[in-house]
Amino acid sequence: MQPATGHSRLTDPILDEERLSPVLARNVKALRLRAKINKKRFALMIGVGRPFLNKIENGLADPRLSVITKIADALDTTPEYLLTEHEDAPAPQPSAGMRRPGQHARL
Repeated sequence: MQPATGHSRLTDPILDEERLSPVLARNVKALRLRAKINKKRFALMIGVGRPFLNKIENGLADPRLSVITKIADALDTTPEYLLTEHEDAPAPQPSAGMRRPGQHARL
């Protein structure tokens, strides 16, 4: 048995937060849109600010496990599902009020 010497870097790519952030982002956004919950309401449901939710959905945040658990509970899923790549996952559908590709805002 080797003595513990501070923090060790896990080399398992499944546990690498740089790879998990985009997976979490895709899953959270897809499930939120499928549930037809807007960002403002969802941020209130999970107890975070909307800017932080934006970072989560853009893959730029490294949320605590407690936040991931709240997200999973709010979306009626598990933290494991949120952190797992799903090949058969449907692409996120735009919610009402979102522009489709090629559609521009009116000035």
